[in-house]
Amino acid sequence: MLFNLVPFGLYFGFLLAALLAGGRLFNGQWLFLLRSFFPNWKFFHALGWVPRLYWRTDTVISLPHVEPQWSDWSLLLPRYQRRVSHLIFNAEVNLALSEQNLVEHLSSDIAESVENERVDAFVTYRMVEKMVRQKLSGALREGSRFQFCLCLHRLGKPVDLDRDRVLLSPDLRL
Repeated sequence: MLFNLVPFGLYFGFLLAALLAGGRLFNGQWLFLLRSFFPNWKFFHALGWVPRLYWRTDTVISLPHVEPQWSDWSLLLPRYQRRVSHLIFNAEVNLALSEQNLVEHLSSDIAESVENERVDAFVTYRMVEKMVRQKLSGALREGSRFQFCLCLHRLGKPVDLDRDRVLLSPDLRL
């Protein structure tokens, strides 16, 4: 019983310290590890832009000195349809929510970054890239060239990938 109370005590001690700090931001790479315990609650603040991931692939065999011919953009993390059975068991929906939470953290990191900061050095960027690779591994063959982009758009409005794009990855290989 005491072993279970120690993590909760540390957690509430950290929250108390954060409250007493009075609005100063705690920053550091080690704090990123704590973010995995907390969902992104920014959606309670106000209606706004929703970060979404899109991907595309090179439609021809990738040769070193040939310009890629990209396919159309496709949504990588589509929303699941709600079902009554999800009230009892919804592991796939929970996984999709955690993946979307990761995309929202990347969007937040990009918004908070300074102008000359390299986005590909962010832990969230590397995690999103690894997630994209994992998702596409079943759809693409080994060595295929692909890209992903992060777009911010309003719900209910059509997405304009050129206007709403926040991040475009370089050409990547599976």
